[in-house]
Amino acid sequence: MKTMFKSVLIIAFLGIGIAVIGRLFIDSNEQPPYALEKDIPQTLDSRAMDQLLAEDLSITTSMFLDQLSTQLNSWAEQDFSDTQLIEKSQLEIKEHPHINGFIIFDNQNIEQEIGDIINPDFSLLTHTHLKSEFSDPFSKDGKNYMLMGEKLSDNRKILAEVDLSFIQSFVMGMASVADANGSFFVSGDDPTVQWETTNDVPNGFRSQTVPELGWQIVVHSNEHKPEANQKSYIENQVVIKFKDHEKATDWLQEHAELQVVKENLPYYVVSSPNETTEQLLERLQNDFSLAFTEPIYLFNKQGLTKPNDEFFEPYQWNLEQINTSGGWDLSGGNNITIAILDTGVDPNHADLKDKIKTGYNAFDESDDFSDAHGHGTHVAGVAAAMTNNVTGIAGISWNSTILPVKVLNDEGEGSSYDVAKGIYWAVDQGANVINMSLGDYYDSEILYDAIKYAYDRDVVIVVASGNDNVEDPMYPAQYSEVLTVAAVDQNNNRAFFSNYGNHVDISAPGEHIPSLFINNEYTVMSGTSMASPHVAGLAGLVRSLRPDLSNQEVYDVITSSADDLGTKGKDAYYGHGQINIEKALQSISQ
Repeated sequence: MKTMFKSVLIIAFLGIGIAVIGRLFIDSNEQPPYALEKDIPQTLDSRAMDQLLAEDLSITTSMFLDQLSTQLNSWAEQDFSDTQLIEKSQLEIKEHPHINGFIIFDNQNIEQEIGDIINPDFSLLTHTHLKSEFSDPFSKDGKNYMLMGEKLSDNRKILAEVDLSFIQSFVMGMASVADANGSFFVSGDDPTVQWETTNDVPNGFRSQTVPELGWQIVVHSNEHKPEANQKSYIENQVVIKFKDHEKATDWLQEHAELQVVKENLPYYVVSSPNETTEQLLERLQNDFSLAFTEPIYLFNKQGLTKPNDEFFEPYQWNLEQINTSGGWDLSGGNNITIAILDTGVDPNHADLKDKIKTGYNAFDESDDFSDAHGHGTHVAGVAAAMTNNVTGIAGISWNSTILPVKVLNDEGEGSSYDVAKGIYWAVDQGANVINMSLGDYYDSEILYDAIKYAYDRDVVIVVASGNDNVEDPMYPAQYSEVLTVAAVDQNNNRAFFSNYGNHVDISAPGEHIPSLFINNEYTVMSGTSMASPHVAGLAGLVRSLRPDLSNQEVYDVITSSADDLGTKGKDAYYGHGQINIEKALQSISQ
């Protein structure tokens, strides 16, 4: 059993990948820090974190190029004597976010031209990888482009002009990208890292080569420091819960000096403009009418036998490592709803849009669950992306539906109140499984109350352990009602960033995990945020195969069938071991 602490909580998102590298704790200028009695030692190597990010960025770029190559070959195979196919290709070019146009050559004669290419010069294709050829990046009207060519089987060639805006968007100021000549064409906003060439980069910065292009990706993220010695909360506000809800109206009338900021039964957020948060807490914590009173702590981001999805075989090593394909012979996750409590989900992503239920926005209580950050979309894809649809990746519980619950805003920030609201809403909407790739080092009564609400209603709750390489337990990972997930790498070793301790229940792949990204993209991310939805997906498969099992019995199936790693038996680094999807489902098949 996990030890329960009644202290306080900050929640941080647990993603280390493209969009959410490193320690992504909330840092709101509105919220003062709250000092702790002790510091957690800094044991996470920032250089290792930067190297991990550089590798993620490199793999993502390779995936991007693979997509482009597939698209060009698809166009080259079309019969352009059919005017309908020409019109179809013209429409695809207009809709394609990265290709301005293409030209098909036959012995240097133009056979077909679709779209508008700024610089159609084959001589610029000076780099070759397999059957693909590339130019160096060039600039036009403040935007970066490159030419990409494909050698076709009948000696023809297809040449396309590629808009490199995606490269700049996914590095998001965390890295600079140099071409094969060592000249940077993407840099961050910080003037100290706006290098001209790779010769200008000081020692100590981590980089990774994109093999297809010879590009260098140099990471310049902030130093990664565990921030467990601080917490943040919304000033002048507290969240309260009444012992007897029928007395709430009378109590609030008696306390007319308090303003009800938000009301989402059974919780009320009240504020006092003349009192600090600490003064308000001191006054209300001993009020007999209240079940609890606490600050609103801030959260932040911390993430078929053989399907035909394009990235399954070359990139999704993680699914093979946990024996996913064998499990798919027994269950696909039918009739299961997996709630993703996160930054939202991209409602238009091709690998998700047909399986998303109407979601919830905990901030404005609307159904606008759109994701402008990317982390939630990535997590949802790992758990349950569409599978065997040629496009993109394969999701674990591929026939389950996704219930998106936006509890973190577009900067990856939220509060304990918002997450609790999201949990209540997801449970009331019939979620069978909840994934929360979030957590920090402090307990929260409102969070635990919501966790209990979900657990008592037979919901499987899966959470990430954290990315600080420390033993101190995070919340909600510490709660006995949840299944806490640590991360392993491609060699079945503990990921160097993964938190550990007796509260860890299970492990799953968490390094270099390919999945979905906003705007119909795909990226690679690392973190216990990515490990957690592997387990949520397995829970979906288990609940689909055996709907008669309780949530606790689902936990037992997952842990008892795991492949033991590290010290024999349950240990602090791997829990019961790494999930084995095939073994788990075989153990309960009838």
